[in-house]
Amino acid sequence: MGGNKQFHFVDTPDGQKPLVCAAFDTIASACDTMIIVLGHRAEEVATALGDRKFETVTVDPDAPMFNSIQSGLRAALQNPPPRYPGEALGEGLSILLQLGDHPALEPSTLERLFTVAAEHPDKAVMPTFNGNGGHPVLITSAIAGKILAADCPDGLRQFWLDHADLCVRVPVEDPSVIRNINT
Repeated sequence: MGGNKQFHFVDTPDGQKPLVCAAFDTIASACDTMIIVLGHRAEEVATALGDRKFETVTVDPDAPMFNSIQSGLRAALQNPPPRYPGEALGEGLSILLQLGDHPALEPSTLERLFTVAAEHPDKAVMPTFNGNGGHPVLITSAIAGKILAADCPDGLRQFWLDHADLCVRVPVEDPSVIRNINT
């Protein structure tokens, strides 16, 4: 893309903004805490996010993407948002895994994921469009633990293929769930 794609400007309903900001804003309203996994040009990416509230995890930018996913999940499990009185640690914790190159999502898609998650509280919930898995993926703390314990040289996609029983795939009429920006 002629540079770091996180700084590439994309069109959003709020006007043009850097890709990293668009991906962040797409899910922020549904999250108590935002954790950003940073690699290449970490300080610049964090700065591009401006005054948005988030925690960071820094990883080796040359490591496989699965390492970044595991690092983000580990941070989410180690620092869960405040609990309600009497609620057990990790109980009800859901992690919304969003990739930094997915700049859009229909609000109805996010609502659908949360509705299906309530019906299947022990499953990860993944949107699909035309039979292709997409993002964001809503992951329970128990499944996050399984991802952390996994050795997946072929990445998260392979994890879901190997553990199809852990995931509910939700067909949606939202092509943005499979749209990532690579070129």
